[in-house]
Amino acid sequence: MTFGVFTFAQTSTEKKIGTKIEGTFLGNGKKIIATVIKTKETKGNPIEDGTPAEYKIRFSDKKLKPIKAGCCETILINEGDLNNDGKDDISIYQAPMNGCTYAMTTYSFSNGNWKKTVDTFLIPTGCETITNENLQKMIFRENNQIYYLEKDLSDENRKLIKKKVNFK
Repeated sequence: MTFGVFTFAQTSTEKKIGTKIEGTFLGNGKKIIATVIKTKETKGNPIEDGTPAEYKIRFSDKKLKPIKAGCCETILINEGDLNNDGKDDISIYQAPMNGCTYAMTTYSFSNGNWKKTVDTFLIPTGCETITNENLQKMIFRENNQIYYLEKDLSDENRKLIKKKVNFK
């Protein structure tokens, strides 16, 4: 599967990243399918007075409300249980309307609603390819704390720096 400058290989046994993933988002051990659905077609050129396509995430279990993803192509990532609540968390990785800076937001299902676990952060790619493996490493748990990786824009090599997630 190709997504902008990214190539996503999804086999039948690997359902952690793609436009259709599975996870135990309710924490009861039941596998649930999450699928990216286009809810609005692009009309004209979105950069020049047109309107972009819109997407949302639907789940095979109706107890999970859809997540409105908004503009642009979307890839889902099952992050596992980042916040130790017994449920898999889900990241939404989205293409920009124009350019090479993607956005990523992570959610956890709590008290009947999706709650942001990691606020949206930007991933400037320089229009270069990022692998599934590297994309899955962007958000992680270490020593009972959640972190995400961000490119250091002041470094000419754009090295990745670890940023701590602050909970509200």
